[in-house]
Amino acid sequence: MFRYRLFVLTLFLTNFLFSQDIIRFYENGKVGYKTAEGTVIVSPSYDGGSDFFEGFALVLQQNKRGFIDQTGKIVIPIRYEDAGVFKNGLAKVAVDGKYGYINTTGETVIECKYSQADDFADGIARVQLDGLWGCLDISGKCIISFSYEWLLPASEGLIAAKKNGKWGYINTSNSMVIPFEYDNAQSFKNGKAMVIDGDERWFINAKNKKVEHVKSHEELERELEEKREHREKHTK
Repeated sequence: MFRYRLFVLTLFLTNFLFSQDIIRFYENGKVGYKTAEGTVIVSPSYDGGSDFFEGFALVLQQNKRGFIDQTGKIVIPIRYEDAGVFKNGLAKVAVDGKYGYINTTGETVIECKYSQADDFADGIARVQLDGLWGCLDISGKCIISFSYEWLLPASEGLIAAKKNGKWGYINTSNSMVIPFEYDNAQSFKNGKAMVIDGDERWFINAKNKKVEHVKSHEELERELEEKREHREKHTK
């Protein structure tokens, strides 16, 4: 009976403890973790650490990276040269200067062969191979070909891409949506994206229609100067 009660109490305390948010904190330049109520889960012993993502936190020790779970246990060894947090069940890691992806058991599921890599977002990750950028899905399949000088993260179904020195937009199926005709471009947000066309800056919509002119720094300064002169003229 005593052992049964002890088991029930332990189970209750464990569930209670880890149903709470785990918070990262710093002490003497080291990172630890505690509950919102202040119970320390991991004493401040790491050189760096992330918040918890999908039940795991990325931790740094002696310039190597690994992962702990919400009990504070090291579940993926601290051995990687670089790493990102878990997104869509995968985390980027670097081994011998090359990036790939592991799952939450620490198994390498996408080979470490890329020179640069991003965390997954909406099931897509940007990676660089032989100097060019493309995108993978969570199975490791290349869904955006390695033919771009630069890519921005997918946003609102579109990806700003640079090819042959010009920027345009492709979709997540690698089809061109907006021609490569701009000198620079940003990701879409709230249905519009800023592009640079020569000396002009515009917000465009997803149909490549210019919807709003963006004033340059010089234009804004000139307007401010004109307003200042106007005020001085009418206060004399």
